[in-house]
Amino acid sequence: MTREPRTTLLSRMADRPQLRPFRIRDFRYLWAGFAVSLLGDGMMFVALPWLVLSMSNTATALASIGVVMALAALPAALVAGALVNRFGARRVMLAGDLCRAVTLAALGLLGMAGLLNGWLLLCGLALFSAAEAVFVPAFATMVQSLVPPEHLVGANSADQAIRPLMWRLVGPVAGGALVANYSADWVLLLDAGTFVVSFLFLLRVGAERDPGPGDGANLLADGLGGWRYAWRHRWLLYAFSAGAVAVVCVMGPWNVLVPYVLRNEVGGGAEMYGLVLAVGGVGQVAGALLVGGRPLDRRTLPLLYLAWGVMAGGLAGFAVHSSPWPALAGSFVINVALAVSTVLWGALLQSAVPRDQVARVFGIDWALSQVLVPISYSVAGALADTTSTRTALLVAAVGGLVCVPAMLIVKSARRMPEVRGV
Repeated sequence: MTREPRTTLLSRMADRPQLRPFRIRDFRYLWAGFAVSLLGDGMMFVALPWLVLSMSNTATALASIGVVMALAALPAALVAGALVNRFGARRVMLAGDLCRAVTLAALGLLGMAGLLNGWLLLCGLALFSAAEAVFVPAFATMVQSLVPPEHLVGANSADQAIRPLMWRLVGPVAGGALVANYSADWVLLLDAGTFVVSFLFLLRVGAERDPGPGDGANLLADGLGGWRYAWRHRWLLYAFSAGAVAVVCVMGPWNVLVPYVLRNEVGGGAEMYGLVLAVGGVGQVAGALLVGGRPLDRRTLPLLYLAWGVMAGGLAGFAVHSSPWPALAGSFVINVALAVSTVLWGALLQSAVPRDQVARVFGIDWALSQVLVPISYSVAGALADTTSTRTALLVAAVGGLVCVPAMLIVKSARRMPEVRGV
């Protein structure tokens, strides 16, 4: 009698939508390795700016890192789908992990030997970014292969719960402590080790989707086949357009204007910025839990567009009043909407796009973000310089909140595609 309530509680916990995919052995191995690598990337998130500023204490040096990584990721993302279809998702992921491990290990060892300079760092990070751009579509394709369609929303919800925990909370805290007590070079070596762990777990993943046929001998032409697929399925074109508006309205203001407002208008320091990011991490987990159990139905696309719009609208919290509370509320709202949109978008692509196209479509999605993020940075900075920081934030908030949901007026934008297994 005393065991029954405990057993019932454990059964209910195990039956949560976010945990059901972990009943699959290969999915557990896939995520065990990926979670460790996310922890390493969270540490590098703190260590990399410190390393760059130790070489050249200028904002230009930090900006050049982002530009180089974006430019390197773009062509890699465009051919990622073709690589996955020719060689299989698992092999592409193994190559991506191995490339990143070797690259970071080389950078770390060069730094410890006193031989690392700015050009070598840029070259290494470009290679790292290209390998990551190939890995991401392959990972999404692998999830599609391992998880039944009815559990894809739960699988993507688990992603959005674990990712901020490792990359934005645990990883940065550990990285900051390591940089303070040792050096950024040690963090690079440890991050390299996390990719070795991910590589070893991937070797245990037995299920593998069969590589699909290519469109031709040219990898780039084969990879661009995803655009032809999107052109034939207009709901994808409208979703790409809405997502692009959300990226332009949010990414630049969030990464450029928000730290400026917190420091110069709210009067907060690094600890305030850290608190804002931590609250955002909590919001991301909350958003993932919020939609983790919902099915894909005719309301999915409207909810997706609404989440993209709300993500932009949350920026208004940073502009309405010079106090920490609107900033904290805005960070929470933005990241709840980010998690909701990411979960629904990932599950929708994995459920509605056929296996021979899904890696190409995810590659296009990644490539668009690499192109649009620098544009968003530039537009946000230029608008803030010509008007004011608060005006730029309000324009971005209102623009995204109005423009993205307004696309639902078009019938093709809200027409739900056929979804496998639902």
